[in-house]
Amino acid sequence: MNLLNEWQTHWQDALSIWSDYLKLSFPNFLMDAAEEKKEGLISSFAAIRLADHKILISVQQIQKYKLESYPLEILCHEIGHHVYCPGDLANQTKLLLIAKQALPRLEHLAPMIVNIYEDLFINDHLKRYKNLRMEEVYIKLGKNTDPFWNLYMRTYEILWALPSETLTTGPLTIQIQSDAALISRIVKNFPNRVEAGIFDFSIICFSYFMNENNVSPEKSRVFLPLLDTLDSGKGETSLPNITEIDIESTLFPENLPNTDGIVGRKKLSPSEFSSICGELGIEAEVSDIVYTYYKQRAMPYLVQFPEQTSPGAKEQILEGNELWDPGSPIQNINWIESVIRSPIVIPGYTTVEDVFGETESLEVNKNPIDLDLFVDCSGSMPNPINDLSYLTLAGTIISLSALRVGSSVRVTLWSGQNEFITTDGFIKNEKEILKILTGYFGGGTCFPLIQLEKEYELPPRKPRHILIISDDGIDTMFTQIYHKNPRQIVEQALDNARSGGSMVLQIDTPIRNTTILEMKKSGWEIYPILNWEDLIAFSTNFVKNNYEKHKILY
Repeated sequence: MNLLNEWQTHWQDALSIWSDYLKLSFPNFLMDAAEEKKEGLISSFAAIRLADHKILISVQQIQKYKLESYPLEILCHEIGHHVYCPGDLANQTKLLLIAKQALPRLEHLAPMIVNIYEDLFINDHLKRYKNLRMEEVYIKLGKNTDPFWNLYMRTYEILWALPSETLTTGPLTIQIQSDAALISRIVKNFPNRVEAGIFDFSIICFSYFMNENNVSPEKSRVFLPLLDTLDSGKGETSLPNITEIDIESTLFPENLPNTDGIVGRKKLSPSEFSSICGELGIEAEVSDIVYTYYKQRAMPYLVQFPEQTSPGAKEQILEGNELWDPGSPIQNINWIESVIRSPIVIPGYTTVEDVFGETESLEVNKNPIDLDLFVDCSGSMPNPINDLSYLTLAGTIISLSALRVGSSVRVTLWSGQNEFITTDGFIKNEKEILKILTGYFGGGTCFPLIQLEKEYELPPRKPRHILIISDDGIDTMFTQIYHKNPRQIVEQALDNARSGGSMVLQIDTPIRNTTILEMKKSGWEIYPILNWEDLIAFSTNFVKNNYEKHKILY
């Protein structure tokens, strides 16, 4: 309890070192292993949770390493994670993603590498600008012969002009000496743009772990007392809004990733996005993770979804007065104008009523077109949970664009015979829509004619556009064995929908499938593409190509 009371007295001082206006709740002091396990503090003697910005202190481990006399150093360090590096969960996500790009086959080490990198910036700031005893904390932790530990300690010796072997155990190799000098330059050059140096730092660290014998629990265990941002997203309910990152490199530009011809850009796959959420400690259902991923990927591509517009009702405008007829309703009399004309009111002789004309309204009534979307997810299509599915992404772009203008959307995901799932009719719930879009069957191919037969037996109240995303397997719409003539069902659906139908198909150009050519002649707009990536371009041109002719109704 003496430790708790003593550290309490330093709490406000620790906050003031960073800012006089900083407000954080008092740390949780964990008294035993049971409390540490409950809070998830397994390895380090202190940690911070970025979800609720709560600082955790292990009393047992503080005593184990004899750090009772360093409340200001340890508390200021944890506060530094909150106000400086990473600052919030979004920055932590970005640093983790960049580090993983520099650690091929060793991506699991990214949380540790990022934690050590962040500590370098925080400790250097507290030592050089606030004159805290940061090196003494490491002296208390003890020396180690591990090469990576000595690289880390040598960097501090260079940054703080400490004599050799203050923190390290020599003799040090030339590689450790030169790498520590490079890292110290990174820390000094990017104090205000921490993300600019994490790629180069991670590549330097990679060589210390690339030997399989070095990647062992014992090697990682050396750093366990220092790792205070592992599971930093524990308790967080919202998912990060990052599906692509831009990466900088001063030392190793040749190692930068290349996406879509842009050097230094990396776009995440759904599985990579799911992995980073797990590494942050965020607990979320797979369906929520995939939903968030495709929504974020779709947002930059949203289009102006079509609305049928018609002029508003004509407005009445006062044109003058005329004699009130006794056969007209008495409430039509304009009494003020009647008295002005004659102070003696004689109904039918001196009374007048207003006369109104009509003028065109300046208002426009907007009537969104509903969307009936069919997405093929047979075995020839990618699983949107594991890999980026451009079918799912295009469906998401068009669906969210439709919802944005007030349209209702029905999504049907289909594969083999009687193998389909659909939303509960035409809805406006984006989460339910994307839940269907991100599903997967991976079976045969047979278009669900029953969905057209039931829905378009009669014309719906509002016009709809039918959009189908598939490949040449769409010919099953006409060729399958069905209890009615498939062509008549499809023709009736297209007529009753009243806003046309489109098929975007991965097929050869020019079209060689005679059944698909027959569909085109029957009224379907066919958009052939060679690669699924072309769906993005299709979705952005979808409105202009297909809806302008339906835009205005009079």
